[in-house]
Amino acid sequence: MVDCFDEIWSLLKMNQNRVTLRAFHFPYPCVLISGPCCHVRVVQQALTSALASLTSQTLVLDGPGVQRYFQTEGKVSKELVESSYNVLIREQQDAYSPDVKIKSPSVSSPISSIKPRPSFTRWCGNPVGSTAVNKTSLEIKLGSLEDEQVNVLVVPMIKRQLTFTKIGQCLLSKAGNRIKVHFALMASKCPPHPGDVLQIDGPPSLGCSKIFFIECLPWDGVRGKSVEALNKGLKRCLELCVQQGFSSVAFPVIGPGIVLKYPLREAIEVLTENIRQFGLSAASGSLSTIHIVIKPGYPDSEECYHDVYRHLSLNMNQRGQAIFRSLTTDLDDITITVGGGIKLQVVFGDITNETTDAVVNTTDFVHFRRDGVCKDILTKAGPQVEAILKSTKVKQGAVVRTPPGLFPCEALLHVCGKKNAGIIEQLVCRIIQDCETFGYKSVAIPAICAGAGGMDPGVVASAILRGVNTATSSAPLFYLTDIRLVLIKINVFLEFKEEATQMFSTAVVNRVTVPQLPQVQQQPPRSLNADLSSLHVSSMNQQSIFLFLGICSKTVVDAMAKLKDLYQAQCSSETFSKEQLESLTQDDIKDLNQLMETEGLYMKRDWGGQGSLMVTGLKDGVNQVIQMINAAVHGNLRREVRIKEEEDLYNRVAWCILGSNGNWERLPKTANHNLEKNDIAGGIMDAQGTKWSVDPQRTKAQRQVTGQTAELKRLQNLPDFTLPLNWDNMAAGGDMKMVALQPSSAEYRSVKEAFKRTVHKTVMKIERVQNVHQRRAYEARKKQISDKNAQRGGAGEKLLYHGTTQDNCDSILKTGFNRSFAGQNATAYGHGTYFAVNASYSAHPTYSRPAADGSQLMFVARVLTGLYTQGQSSMRVPPPLNDQQPHDRYDSVVDKLDNPSMYVVFHDNQAYPDYLITFK
Repeated sequence: MVDCFDEIWSLLKMNQNRVTLRAFHFPYPCVLISGPCCHVRVVQQALTSALASLTSQTLVLDGPGVQRYFQTEGKVSKELVESSYNVLIREQQDAYSPDVKIKSPSVSSPISSIKPRPSFTRWCGNPVGSTAVNKTSLEIKLGSLEDEQVNVLVVPMIKRQLTFTKIGQCLLSKAGNRIKVHFALMASKCPPHPGDVLQIDGPPSLGCSKIFFIECLPWDGVRGKSVEALNKGLKRCLELCVQQGFSSVAFPVIGPGIVLKYPLREAIEVLTENIRQFGLSAASGSLSTIHIVIKPGYPDSEECYHDVYRHLSLNMNQRGQAIFRSLTTDLDDITITVGGGIKLQVVFGDITNETTDAVVNTTDFVHFRRDGVCKDILTKAGPQVEAILKSTKVKQGAVVRTPPGLFPCEALLHVCGKKNAGIIEQLVCRIIQDCETFGYKSVAIPAICAGAGGMDPGVVASAILRGVNTATSSAPLFYLTDIRLVLIKINVFLEFKEEATQMFSTAVVNRVTVPQLPQVQQQPPRSLNADLSSLHVSSMNQQSIFLFLGICSKTVVDAMAKLKDLYQAQCSSETFSKEQLESLTQDDIKDLNQLMETEGLYMKRDWGGQGSLMVTGLKDGVNQVIQMINAAVHGNLRREVRIKEEEDLYNRVAWCILGSNGNWERLPKTANHNLEKNDIAGGIMDAQGTKWSVDPQRTKAQRQVTGQTAELKRLQNLPDFTLPLNWDNMAAGGDMKMVALQPSSAEYRSVKEAFKRTVHKTVMKIERVQNVHQRRAYEARKKQISDKNAQRGGAGEKLLYHGTTQDNCDSILKTGFNRSFAGQNATAYGHGTYFAVNASYSAHPTYSRPAADGSQLMFVARVLTGLYTQGQSSMRVPPPLNDQQPHDRYDSVVDKLDNPSMYVVFHDNQAYPDYLITFK
């Protein structure tokens, strides 16, 4: 009463000007009356009587936001009650009433204090329906396993013997007896069985923490114990890396060699399939890098590299979605900026695939048909170019320029290095000068004299690079911008790479890798729903206490009733169903909790009933909650509609982006929808979480961070057939199409490189076969065999070769491979259709009969080998797997079980002609 004595004095209406009244807390609550003695006594008596007649009562209001209301919007209303009923109203805070946070009144909208809800575009940020990306990167390394700097080395062993394999001998040679002692100790403690993994600590002389030894068995066929043991061991090694928290591991290609005797292809398939399965599991844990190590210098090193790269490239994506972060190799291009800003590239590849303005041919101008670069270039260019060279007199050190013939360039530049480093260096200078003279912007140069010339690759590399350095730094170049050194042999490329990195400090490996990837959601957006238990549900009701003071009881009671009515008129309550709450995201929950606290709202959850939520408080606050939850519900409905639209469109249209490995990758459903609707202002996100800007024509995409560009394409699926991602669109109503591959495309290079591994003839043309009816039937057969062999290796799809003639080619293109023609060439292993593992077999004139111009034809076919057994000439169908189930048959037969070079199928839809190669 001391604090509000002035208001009480006004309430009592005691006008007294002859005395002075002052209220004090100390030494005890009191009122000091000063003035003439007679007036003091009168006032004292009157004041004592008036105070004694005052009525005071306490009003307890149950509900949230009472004090907040009467301190802000309801303050004027409270003051009107005081003046109308001649009472004083003072607020008290009960122990049950929480601290009230007051915000200043605002003219903004009712929800202006709420953090904005995530807009719909936020839900488009993460691709819907895409695969969770494994964070592991794959690297193909060329070198020795014992030189790898990784956490774990994986090594084969036989019968617990360290030195039975070449790799084991190399490890012992580098690490010394220490590894031998550790190995013997662990092997004696735990004798391994086939497929078991023996672990030892890596000695200091090796750059690893652990060595995992897999107990292996010599090759006994695809379905033998050896493959079973190797599969078990490889899988276990990857599991151990994850369990023990290692970040890197190096595998050799286990199997080929004089001890285990695996066919190279089978060994590579076992290794890469285990890596693929690991990628699909998305359980990489800490394992960020897997090295596959290939030893260079062996006769099959190139074949091994190409096969490993091909398998891993195919494994990078599953149904168009990426499952690994990146694939890089020691044979990735080297890019160097030399004098005048000229771009020099050291490239591992085939020069006949180049599309530069000028292409250099290395020759002795005598033996034009000797195997090597010259033969390949002239075969592709045609006989007219060879005729020109034969009639030309060439001076030493000259560069002979001829028309390109059929070669896709502006000119061919022919040189003879005379197996002399000095001459080679001078020739390179003249080549660059000629390019400048004739206005060529780009040139491709092979390793002059390092192939058929027999010169040391290191000497050739040094000479060519010196020539490039001299020519580009001695005078300004106005036309030439790109120089490509194209090298077809691994050892030659590695020598050039070594020389280039030493000679030029600006040498950069041109690797296109994926950045740190966000985890892309695979589930529908409902997985984004928040945990509703994180809502700050009130545990007890809120009470606000008001002290009323008046002259009579009636006015006090009436004022209390009026104040209560004012509060209740401003209160509301709303119940939200479980279905409405399920639309909330975690961000919505945070916003809702903040709103509850700011607005002083009361929240109660119906845990035992329907899972509903009741929110009580001032109308403004409750209305904001209603708006928030309604917005969440509507946003969820929009998302569901969007998801349905995306799903429907995804079945009809496939937008694809060309990956860094040359394979087309299908974009996620959200990006697919945005591209189709031309909603590309904000860019798109690929399956790996990388953001790309898109050009208005939607044919190119540019990575927003690095500026890297990639091609886009749109495929229109048929109602009953989904086009393979590497296909082109089919014409309306069309079911057959031949597509000539561009020599510069990764698809062309992949097919050509596989062919050239065993065939030394020149590829003239490669065409992709797009036959809808055949491919549809093939895919149906593939699913049938996959389901039948689900626990026995699946469909066993392989890329094999089939030589043909022009007449038979036309028939195969129209109707497929037909067993009824069996016997035209051979039936040694059954009356079916024959396919070779190596192109060299099918290239024989017996099977690929030359045309009048000397050209030959060969199909690269997809063949479902499934479960196979030894073929016999009398077979018209594969034999049963066992006599008790005569209808459960093998899927194909082979010429020899231990290392097949020929597969025979007896079902017309079991093979599909994927590519047609024309060669000469």
